[in-house]
Amino acid sequence: MKECIFCKMVHGEINIKKIYEDEKTLAFLDLAPASPKGGHILVIPKKHYKLIYEMSQEDSNAIMETIKKVSKAILNWSEGLNVLQNNGHVSGQAVFHAHFHLIPRFENDGIEIEKWSPRNYKDGEMTKIQQQIKTLLKES
Repeated sequence: MKECIFCKMVHGEINIKKIYEDEKTLAFLDLAPASPKGGHILVIPKKHYKLIYEMSQEDSNAIMETIKKVSKAILNWSEGLNVLQNNGHVSGQAVFHAHFHLIPRFENDGIEIEKWSPRNYKDGEMTKIQQQIKTLLKES
């Protein structure tokens, strides 16, 4: 993808603060970290995928291994960690190259990841949605 900013980073066209790299993945500092102490890292597959379900099994496995490796380092430095992944504009995805945010957390850091208000299902609604999703799984 010629216009994808993350693909340009993979190809060395844009300078990044690289944290980790292997054959299939790249981890680097986010330019606009959520944490006031920094250390917010993005982990991406080197191959361009717009959404998480498009990733090959091989690249999915590689991403998870990189997330685990980098998460361990972050958790040795911070008090906690959020791993966040958005798919589609309405979910907050701003760069349409699959990526994972590793956000270090500290007591009273002011970060609000969970902004939703928990809701309860109406009678029968949970079963209906369960069946809809299971049907879609069979069709995939």
